[in-house]
Amino acid sequence: MWKFLSSLWTENPQSRPEMAHVVQELTQMEDSIDDELDCSSVESDKVKSRSENSSSSEDEAFVVNPSLPDVNGQILKGRVTKDSHFPFARGGNSNIFRGRFTRSDGRKIRVAIKMILFDEGSDQADEALRRLKREAEIWAQLKHKHLVPFIGVCDDVAPWPVLVSPLYKRGHVVQFLRKNPGANRPDTVIGVASGLEYLHANGIVHGDLKGPNVLVDKRGVPYICDFGISKILNRSGFTTSSVGTCPYMAPELFIVVNGGSNPEIRPSTTTSSDVYSFALLAVEILTSEPLKARPTVPFMKTETFSKLRPKRTDYIKVTDEEWSVLDECWEFNPDSRPTISEVRRRLSSAFNASTVDALDAGQYTLLSTVTSTNIFRFQPQSNQMWFKEQILCIGH
Repeated sequence: MWKFLSSLWTENPQSRPEMAHVVQELTQMEDSIDDELDCSSVESDKVKSRSENSSSSEDEAFVVNPSLPDVNGQILKGRVTKDSHFPFARGGNSNIFRGRFTRSDGRKIRVAIKMILFDEGSDQADEALRRLKREAEIWAQLKHKHLVPFIGVCDDVAPWPVLVSPLYKRGHVVQFLRKNPGANRPDTVIGVASGLEYLHANGIVHGDLKGPNVLVDKRGVPYICDFGISKILNRSGFTTSSVGTCPYMAPELFIVVNGGSNPEIRPSTTTSSDVYSFALLAVEILTSEPLKARPTVPFMKTETFSKLRPKRTDYIKVTDEEWSVLDECWEFNPDSRPTISEVRRRLSSAFNASTVDALDAGQYTLLSTVTSTNIFRFQPQSNQMWFKEQILCIGH
């Protein structure tokens, strides 16, 4: 920053940059400084917060609000401010606000502030706080390059505690890919699979995997978010009655309305239902097309189940190799679906095969020859969405 500012003060007026260049440089600096917060800086600040947790200011947070969940010292009292009283996004049971978080080193960073919704003065307050505690406890223990980092909990920007995380201005993955058709879609799919694999390996079911719950940074890297209905397997107190979003739900999560199931038995999300949802999201990522013929209500007749499985003819942009992997994720019997680890491995192989086929099918134009190397311009075919025009150097 100082080097750039010094260039504005040079004695020779002709050497000073034009204002358009100044604006461009400042915009780039803003993006690089506080557009998205990387995991390493989050973790370093968490360490500082924990070391400060014995201070009187942090102890006071529990005096002011004894119900505030203790998540490893990540209490952000006095360090978070809202940019607006109006949310920029809404979830099923929460509003999301833009804000600023002051790190231990004094640097301010843009953040997303998640506020759980409930009717004040009603008996929903206890349930809302229970949901917040559950989400905070799950989220605070997660650390993976494809999961949104958890910064902490704050209780002085709203009448009740809120959850704080980095702000991703590029939006969710489906929005990002529609605006950036040249993005690397296979890498995005594998990134989401890797994040979900980490959750399952740690005994956590996400429960609501869908496009809006995968955010993207300025590099196009995906991050799974929203652990509001996630649960820890084999742990009491981590149950939820919510089973996700209808278009992405596995068949076993729907309530049968013609006597085909016991109404006393509530469906429950599992790692297998996560795999089902992941495969639907993968189709959206690969095609940038909305899901076809998906249900919009959580009730279904038995004869409708057979129509839930996606049809190959509806998604012709997906290769046969990729489809064969995804199709197994939609088996009616949850036990017949592959694990997310197996899905990730097989999709990686399928994408590698697709890359070779795409390069074989693309058009090459010889630009020049340097010593023993031919330099080509590679122009992908129109349906090869994740390949950009590029220069290839091929030895001969």
